[in-house]
Amino acid sequence: MTSTSPSPAATPVADGAGLRLPTPPGVARRFWARHPWLVDSLVAAAYLVPTAIVLLIDATRPGGGPAPVAIASALLLTALISGALLFRRHAPLLALAISCTALLPSFPNHGQGDTLPVMIALYAVAVYRNVRSAWIGLAVAVGISTLGAYFGSGNPFISWVTVASQDAVLLIVATVIGVSVGDRMRYVASLVSLAAQLAHDRDRQAQLARSSERARIARELHDIVAHSLSVMVALADGADALAVRDPERSRAAMREVASTGRGSMAEMRRLLGVLGDDRDDEETADAAASAPGQPAPGLGAGSASATTPSAMATTGAAAPLAPQPGADQLVDLVDSFRSAGLPARLELSGRVPGSPGVQLTIYRIVQESLTNALRYAAQPSVVSVRLSSTPGRVEVIIDDDGRSRAEQPSVGGRRGIIGLGERVALYDGTLEAGPLRGGGWRVRATMSLDEGQAPA
Repeated sequence: MTSTSPSPAATPVADGAGLRLPTPPGVARRFWARHPWLVDSLVAAAYLVPTAIVLLIDATRPGGGPAPVAIASALLLTALISGALLFRRHAPLLALAISCTALLPSFPNHGQGDTLPVMIALYAVAVYRNVRSAWIGLAVAVGISTLGAYFGSGNPFISWVTVASQDAVLLIVATVIGVSVGDRMRYVASLVSLAAQLAHDRDRQAQLARSSERARIARELHDIVAHSLSVMVALADGADALAVRDPERSRAAMREVASTGRGSMAEMRRLLGVLGDDRDDEETADAAASAPGQPAPGLGAGSASATTPSAMATTGAAAPLAPQPGADQLVDLVDSFRSAGLPARLELSGRVPGSPGVQLTIYRIVQESLTNALRYAAQPSVVSVRLSSTPGRVEVIIDDDGRSRAEQPSVGGRRGIIGLGERVALYDGTLEAGPLRGGGWRVRATMSLDEGQAPA
């Protein structure tokens, strides 16, 4: 019987479930646990060899011993019992049945029955089967032992009762020991099974966390790539139209395209950097922040998002681990879409929420809505962005009065709207998106603010 009780000097080992379990104490115990067939063979041999030697001595005893047929039958029965004991782990009930069957004829006149194999079988049933089977087997074995003592004894009543009582005590002791060892083994096995289940649940939680992180990164990449590309395409079309009439404005538009692309690449590097320990990027960001004459990235009210065209006017690349954009960058965001040809305007009412998470959600809602208006609204005269904040509540409304471009249907599968809905739901909010009467489109989001997210 092995034990998994931890010890201070135990060396962790891995079991079949991949768990790091402590090494059971005792060199000999670990050896026997690793070689169960050797243990069973020694147990069977410990019964077979002495019994066979005694039978052979009786057969060669001077003055005439038992008949050869009786000796041969006894040897055959001993070999059968030994074979049953050899498979006591795999078929304990069969070993008990064979041992109990051989117990009755083993009682000689005025003698003791052969209870040793029955004791071993009862122990095996209690350890490798279950407690209920062990107690039932004990009752059967005690009954057979009592019958054998009664029919095999020629003494008065008190004599066979004494023999039966002694056998019963030995069988009970073997069963109690087996029940104790078996219960402990099953308890340890249940603990190992529980640990394996907890490890499995831990791995599943880790996989779910990774999947959730990948989904979040997919939404962020959608915000970066789709929105920036839409602005870049609009700027490139405008630059192409102005190439002949106003070359200077055309070149300015192309510089804005290049800045937008560089900023998008920088923010993508920052976003993908959260998947690992990007120490090189952190060192680059620290070096950029400490360089003379260079402002720290992402600090101050005038800092802009890396995904907006106006935020890319600087020649230096944004730090990969720069902070996420917030409400302070809404003005630059709207200006960037206005420079791309979208008649957007921003209206602010109340104070900006203090939570960075809420600010990022507001920024993404406005960015997604303006990008959709740029891509799908035909000839809008005005695109209004209204942000109103009161204690405990913030509301964002983006309206446009453009017609739908039926000849250019959306191919995005509503990933952006779905992602925005998930963001808003994190703050007990709702998101509505749909057409307006008389033409146009509206996106309306409301979010609840607790004390920690109150307007700053």
